[in-house]
Amino acid sequence: MNNKTSKFSVALCVIGLCVASLAQASDTVVDGIYYNFNKENGTAEVTYKGKCHCAPDTYQGQLTIPSTVTFEGQTYVVDAIGEYAFASGRKLTGVTIPTTVKKIGYNAFVGCRQLVNVEFNKPSSLAEISRQAFLACANLQSIEIPASVEKIGKFAFEMCDKLENVTFGEPSKLTEIDEYVFCRTGLHGIVVPSSVTTIKDVAFCSNPNIFSVTLPANITTISERNPFCYNTQVTDMSVEDGNPVYDSRDNCNAIIETKTNTLVAGCKTSVIPSTVTAIGRSAFNHVTDMTDAALPATTTSIGKYAYLGCTGLRSFYFPSTMKVMADSVFWQIQKLDSIVTMAQKPFQIDESDFEESIYENSTLYVPAGTAKAYRSAPVWTKFRHIVELERFVVDGISYELTADGTAEVVAPSEGVAYGKVVVPQSVKSGENVYTVSGVRNGAMNDVASRVIVGSDKSESENINIYGGKGLITVEGSNAEAQVFNQAGVILVSTLRRYIPMEQGLYIVKVGGKTTKVLVE
Repeated sequence: MNNKTSKFSVALCVIGLCVASLAQASDTVVDGIYYNFNKENGTAEVTYKGKCHCAPDTYQGQLTIPSTVTFEGQTYVVDAIGEYAFASGRKLTGVTIPTTVKKIGYNAFVGCRQLVNVEFNKPSSLAEISRQAFLACANLQSIEIPASVEKIGKFAFEMCDKLENVTFGEPSKLTEIDEYVFCRTGLHGIVVPSSVTTIKDVAFCSNPNIFSVTLPANITTISERNPFCYNTQVTDMSVEDGNPVYDSRDNCNAIIETKTNTLVAGCKTSVIPSTVTAIGRSAFNHVTDMTDAALPATTTSIGKYAYLGCTGLRSFYFPSTMKVMADSVFWQIQKLDSIVTMAQKPFQIDESDFEESIYENSTLYVPAGTAKAYRSAPVWTKFRHIVELERFVVDGISYELTADGTAEVVAPSEGVAYGKVVVPQSVKSGENVYTVSGVRNGAMNDVASRVIVGSDKSESENINIYGGKGLITVEGSNAEAQVFNQAGVILVSTLRRYIPMEQGLYIVKVGGKTTKVLVE
């Protein structure tokens, strides 16, 4: 996050630096409040005293702003709190705002560090809370945003360190949460009003006490720069059902863009669904308690800053489906000890993705037979420690090398859907070709309804043998079917095409073709 803008904004008033302003000051005071009067339309604006909008002692204690004020025989409606009206008011502790006020101006309460409560009389007609209106009100504890508010400007409540509770009057007219509005506050949770359709860049970032984020069904635009980044303690994140653009499928504790299957915001308890194809920009930015992370087999890309500042991260797993990773994904991470990739070909990464210490000290684990490719690939070549695994993934099926140098099917752990699984007689990983010697017991449980072993793509598929629930099915041949257990003992010889069998893994021979099949 870039802090330069907000720090500069605070400096003007909080530090006491007085500069020229476009705001109109006044020496006209009525009952202790300074006003600018507009005789033509009969309105009055609350303002500051004299030429300097950083007079810290002008307003003190609990202040009640009237709805009307009489000056020189004319009565005016108080409809605005002007720019810098209470700026740096070090003795202002509370304010009650009348129903007639329609706008709170730029920096109106900036740096009022002793301001504890702000109350809006009802029915409020407030339409706008301008940019930085309550910036750095360090002791403001709670506020109810009137239902009439249509706009809240950037940085409006930034650095309100003790602001634990923000509620919105209903039915709210607010449609957008702007940049940095609730950044660096004391909020414990985020419940966005149902009227809001857009949440902009880092709108709720850097809140150390936020534990839950709930978005309404009407949200249609969430900024690419995760509005919830830097919130380290979030454990509950969801979108209400019925949202046409975003979802939190499978109770995943994350926000997913439905159409693109992109995870746009996550937290330390997120479980990435197997349908997610991309991790969005800043998705897990500064989720510091995360220690191990693994992407599902459907993931093909990771956005910029996705895991920036995840300082607790020790290991990371890339699936075989990965194709590209944006720059700066793992910035500010020094202790990433183990990086595992199952991609047969080194996918595109940027030199800035990892800190130099990671290239120097971490171990990169790659599929069997691919170390040479990774050692010569752009950027990947910077890893000093590259180790080949005994496991690899090809076409979504996981294999593991055996002591005799063959490959055994371990599980269809990467992207194999329920249904037919074809296991070839041989498989290539990197520069090496391995004979497939078998399927590990239980490897296909709860995954495949039929498993076909020993079938090369070049082999005729006229004969099809597969397992199902309580059955072995034979298609494309009238020859006798022989069914063996895994010890090679024949169990059945039959001409039947549907062979009832108990649950288990069997070897079936039909017309010269031998296949291992799983019966559920």
